[in-house]
Amino acid sequence: MIFEDKNFIAKKIRIARKNKGLTQAELAEKIGISAKQLSRIEMASYTPSLFTFLKIIDTLRIDMSEFGIKSPTPENSIKRELLELIYNTTDAEAVFCYNVLNTVINNFQIIRKEKYSS
Repeated sequence: MIFEDKNFIAKKIRIARKNKGLTQAELAEKIGISAKQLSRIEMASYTPSLFTFLKIIDTLRIDMSEFGIKSPTPENSIKRELLELIYNTTDAEAVFCYNVLNTVINNFQIIRKEKYSS
């Protein structure tokens, strides 16, 4: 499995960080580790914990498939598009979208209950 290769992980993280224009210190601060620890991860002398790895790839927006890990993809094209839209939002936009979608779904459930209870 590709994920087990420290050099592969290190290279992917280093390239993604540089592509985002972040220094090691900036990325380390964003994910809550020391710059020295991130440097060791990028030099492949240390493998990050799963928690740290997930924080890194989330912050850098690296797709799990780049590490040989297939993430579930909905067969429904509309759901795939929704996931892509959500993935590309800022945190504030995601909260807004969540609230709107939650309201719409709750209203559908109320309408459905009223329709079938009559």
